[in-house]
Amino acid sequence: MKKSIEISVHLFFWIVFAAFAFMLSQIYLQAKPDATFGNHLLYVISLEVVMGLIFFYTTFFGIRWAHKRISRYLILSAVLLFLLLFFAYPAMSFGIWEVLSSIIPHIIVIFLAVIFRRFSDSIRLEQEKQALLLQNTQSELALLKMQISPHFLFNTLNNIDYLVTFDTEKASGSIAKLGAVLRYMIYDAEVEKIALEKELKHIEDYIDLLRLRTSGDNYLQYRLNGRPEQWRIAPMLFLPLIENAYKHSSAKEGENIISIDIRIGKSSLQFVISNEYDTYRKPTAKAGGLGLNIVKRRLELIYPERHSLTITKDNKRFKVELTLELDEN
Repeated sequence: MKKSIEISVHLFFWIVFAAFAFMLSQIYLQAKPDATFGNHLLYVISLEVVMGLIFFYTTFFGIRWAHKRISRYLILSAVLLFLLLFFAYPAMSFGIWEVLSSIIPHIIVIFLAVIFRRFSDSIRLEQEKQALLLQNTQSELALLKMQISPHFLFNTLNNIDYLVTFDTEKASGSIAKLGAVLRYMIYDAEVEKIALEKELKHIEDYIDLLRLRTSGDNYLQYRLNGRPEQWRIAPMLFLPLIENAYKHSSAKEGENIISIDIRIGKSSLQFVISNEYDTYRKPTAKAGGLGLNIVKRRLELIYPERHSLTITKDNKRFKVELTLELDEN
């Protein structure tokens, strides 16, 4: 819970508490018009609010600071003892109504302080858990980049080395694309969200380099529909899926072995990738290993309830469909 929201909730509670104390005082004065505090109503309500604040925050912060259960019980016992000695005991000479009216509001305040403390702690623990998950996922993403880069770099450099002899112009262009891809992996992908246009340019450069490792002009089909200029997206969501499709494809030559289709809508993006696979080596949801698992975890953390990821297969093709809501620039 954000600090500003928590403060607003506390302020609202004390406004309601002051109104509640005023209503109880009015009810009491209607029952006993000759009550001595009738001419000092504002002072009495202010005193009730001040004492309520003391009881509430002694309990609220005391429970937070007390790490052991016995310490928390001692704090609650001390607060209740103070309430009985300084409120209930003096009121006994006036009657049971006075006793009840003096302690019930404060008991309610103490009870609500315990509820608020438990709720605040549960929110804080959940935020810490999410932060830890995000930190772990970022570490895994760094590991993923370290795994992809050497493997990708080794194979691409081998192909560029071959091109240097037969097509120097293409080799030079490939070196420039390789530099752009590695720069993106190492530097640009450190942010939480990046321009979708830059992410797509990275994918296109990566695909161009991937084609150096395959045979056939139509081995990999890539289609893009829609305008990416106004949107942002988490970086490197698609690269593990593309690498996974290449790794588990049935062959490194042929027609339409890998198909990539990206559609950008009004506020969402659909990424569909499929690849042929050998029927004797049936893929599963774990086929992507670390890469696919990291994609799933990043989606859960960065796009909670704002994405869908579907993995299907038929007799010949393995297919991954990812749909997510985009963020505006």
